[in-house]
This record gives sequence, C-alpha cells and structure tokens, in this order.
Amino acid sequence: MFGLAAKLRQVALIDLPGSPGFSQVTMANGQVVITRPGTNTIEIFSPVKRRVIARISQISDPRGIAVDNESGTMYVALAGNSSIAVIDTRNWKVEKTVPVQHRPEKLLWVPQTKTLYATSVIERSLSTIDLRLGVESAVLELNALPQDMLYDPSRQAVLVSLQDVGQIAAIDHNNRIIGRYKVVASEPTGLALDEQRRRLYVAVRYAVLALNADTGAELSRIPAPGGTDALVLDPDSNLLYAAAGDGSVLAIDLNHNTVDHELPTDVKGYSIAYDPAHKMLFLPGGREGRSKMVILSPSGVESNRMQNAASPMESQPQAAPQTAMKK
Repeated sequence: MFGLAAKLRQVALIDLPGSPGFSQVTMANGQVVITRPGTNTIEIFSPVKRRVIARISQISDPRGIAVDNESGTMYVALAGNSSIAVIDTRNWKVEKTVPVQHRPEKLLWVPQTKTLYATSVIERSLSTIDLRLGVESAVLELNALPQDMLYDPSRQAVLVSLQDVGQIAAIDHNNRIIGRYKVVASEPTGLALDEQRRRLYVAVRYAVLALNADTGAELSRIPAPGGTDALVLDPDSNLLYAAAGDGSVLAIDLNHNTVDHELPTDVKGYSIAYDPAHKMLFLPGGREGRSKMVILSPSGVESNRMQNAASPMESQPQAAPQTAMKK
C-alpha cells in the first residue's frame, strides 16, 4: 500500500425499488442518474436523502447518458425507438427527442465543440448530433464494436475503444478517423484520460493499461479482475477507480501505477458514478434478486453534509415521484 487515503470503505448499502437491471449511472445537477432498460425508466437518486427522488417513465429502452452541466441539460440514448431524449436536469422533464438513424448505446457530450456523439453497437457506428438543429448530422462507419468514448482536448479528437479489434480510434471534428492505437491486450472497453500527465487509461481483459495519450505506447499495465470495464479518474487525488461486473472496485494509485486498494462490494454492478465534490462513488447493482445502491468513499473524506444526511446502512426502498415523458 502507498498511503491510507486511497483505501475504500462502504458508506452505505441502500435498497432501491424494483428488480436489478441497470444500464448506466452518472452525476447530474448533484444527483445520481440511473437508466433502467428493463422498466423503461430513468431514476434520480439523491446522495443526501439517500433515496430515489424522481423517476422519468414512458421511455423506450434508456441506455447511455451524457450531461451538459453548463446548460442544465441531460441527454439519454433511447435504444427502443432510436432517438435521444433531451432532459432538463432542474425539473427532470423530457423537453424533446432527437431521432437518429441507428439504435444508440452510449453518449458523449463535448462542451468544447457543443457536439453530442452516440455509438451504435448493433450497427458498429458513431453518430454526430447537431443539437442546435436537432438532427443527426453525420454517421461514421467504424466497422468494429464501439464501447467507451472520451474527448481529448489537446488533440481535439474523440477517442473510442473498439472492443473486437483491440484498438482505440481517434476521430476529428470532421468525423474522420485520424489515428488508431493497437493495444496489446484483448477486449478494450472503459477509458479515462489524465490530460495533465498525458496518459490514457484503458480497461482490458484482466488489466488496466496506461498508454501515452499522444503515441499510444503502453507505459504500464495494472492487474484487474475480469470484467473490469468502468473507469473513473480523480486527478486531484491521483486516483483511478475501476469497477468490475462482480462488484469489486479498485483504487489505483497513479503515482505508482499500482492497485492501492480493492474492495469487494458483494453487489453485481458494472457502471459507476463519481461525485468529486464529496469524494463519493455510487455503484447500482443487484444482490439476491434485489436492487441495491452501494456508496463508497476513500477513508476519512466523507463530507459533513453527507454524514448529516446519513441513513442506516440498509434502508428500505421508497416510492419516487413519477415524471412521464412528453408525447
């Protein structure tokens, strides 16, 4: 171990309503947003109240989420009817939907260019959405299985992990592939970028790779459980969090490129959200057929606000207000 600060602890394990079956989780307007394809709902979980406070219903197979914090807008991929829902994060109302050609899976909002990107796993493509006009402006055929996306401001390019060909593709603002990194590992999925160090972290089978973000050269590899495919970077603490489908979460010390701590949560969930303001990790998942929300934090950094709002370690699910999608 290289310091106690990275040691993770379980702050709470909370029951959520409904059966397990989550797609993606992220932070928006201080709340935890979760998409649930099985119930065609989006749930908004309050970290302070530690319960679901709102629910958007009557939507078709919600998947990926992207958030524009500046405008208070959230975008959700609706795979069931090939569209993007535009949601106001101040009242959790669906303002409109934008149709796309292919079934969308994951989304990326790039504030620098005011552009929204959507991957389609089935069609193996990347779409560009012009939100000012409310139309899909371009479709790039990747001829590979896209997984995660992020934006590299230094290169002014979108990076996409291509799982089945073992590559990371760099795509410019003209929707052209300007480079490919071949990773010496199988099944690249989750991505995280340390812009200051110019390191690109890639989740692969049984490891997390640290690459030179400019050349793609491998700098190091950190062993990880199989199924690790969600990465969250905390550059202020020099930590990288990695979540696997078996519920284990790693805290990786970026100063030494080694696992500083591994915490098994005993909850099956693979998507993770991070609240940097309160140093909190949120992992929705399932255990014994019941939906759970695991809240984690590095030792000793839980905020007073969170402590004052603390609930019992196992709390019962509560009904949430319903917000139907506008027709």
